[in-house]
Amino acid sequence: AKRMDVSVANTTYEDPRAHAVRERYLGLFAGPELPVPVEAIAGDLLGLRIEESWDIDCSGMLLPAERRIVLNAEERIVGRNDPPLRRFRFTIAHEIGHWVCHCLEGRAPSPEPSYCRPVDLTDAADRTIEREANVFAAELLMPEPAVRTAWAELGEVEACASRFDVSPTAMEWRLYSFGILDKRPQ
Repeated sequence: AKRMDVSVANTTYEDPRAHAVRERYLGLFAGPELPVPVEAIAGDLLGLRIEESWDIDCSGMLLPAERRIVLNAEERIVGRNDPPLRRFRFTIAHEIGHWVCHCLEGRAPSPEPSYCRPVDLTDAADRTIEREANVFAAELLMPEPAVRTAWAELGEVEACASRFDVSPTAMEWRLYSFGILDKRPQ
């Protein structure tokens, strides 16, 4: 996969494209708003297949020409990182971010596969692209108004993470990005 050169207009912690995708899904399909049905958004709304593989050396990858998201099956192993299924949900949302932001939902000329490994993040353009996909994923899974409401009701990271079906780490970062938590997550 070659590096994608894109200009990133949005470098905040919000992405209106994620809101638009979520609203498009909710307008077409019945179901609960929370947790956000990320697998259904990928499959039913965007036509992306989700698969697992033991043969990839990254958390996930987008193969746009094949309309496929491939997840690292090894990350399902309990104890390896944050709750595995919650981690998968963030990875799916991250790859949807690449699909929407960098592949223009398949309309980009010759969309290239997208994957992220720590070694790739030494290049500033790659870091920007990956950050944009992370911001998209966070906004898709944890919309700000719903997070603020959950925090006011629950006031506890794990309880909020559970409500949104995301990892506590993802929720900590989201709360930190809104200034709700003062301490930067590790």
